[in-house]
Amino acid sequence: MKDIRIILQDLMAQNEIETYLQLSRKSKVSEWQFYRLENHLLDHIPFGVLKKIAKALNISVDTLINQLEDNFDRTIPDNNLSLKKETLMEEYQQQTLTILESLLLQLPTVIHAVNNNPDLPANRLLPLLEPLNQLLSAWGIISIDRVGDIVDYNPQEHELMENCDTENISKVEIRYVGYRQKDKLLYRAKVSPIS
Repeated sequence: MKDIRIILQDLMAQNEIETYLQLSRKSKVSEWQFYRLENHLLDHIPFGVLKKIAKALNISVDTLINQLEDNFDRTIPDNNLSLKKETLMEEYQQQTLTILESLLLQLPTVIHAVNNNPDLPANRLLPLLEPLNQLLSAWGIISIDRVGDIVDYNPQEHELMENCDTENISKVEIRYVGYRQKDKLLYRAKVSPIS
């Protein structure tokens, strides 16, 4: 029984593809899907994605599936596979959040600025960013307040942008939103005190 990685590398070599990055670009499929294959998660990859991979490797999707299925280790217990899948997903989400951090923290402020000045040409770009909102929603990530909101100061969720005496602060204005994922605080909202 061949290792899945070797099968993929053989198929890639036949098509002069050296890395998962090159295969990702040629197939227009995230590199994440190839790591899912390596970790015996074939059943969790959409059929459309498998079709794109097969096309990039110049084989039929049936051939690809048959080659991969024949070499999956059937001795992996289901509970270990489930745990491995959950761990991989958490790692993937954390890596993605790290990559998106700058956009995640700055984007709501840009949207607020564009909404307050609709003549800016950038407002045409806003619909293009909707997939990011869908991704965050699918992961259970919600924003803490909205840019421009005036809310009660909560030091657990808000980070002051200026040094000041926190005892005298009751209301703050949201300058940059924060984020939570379920009960976990990811980023505190950056705020300015309201006099």
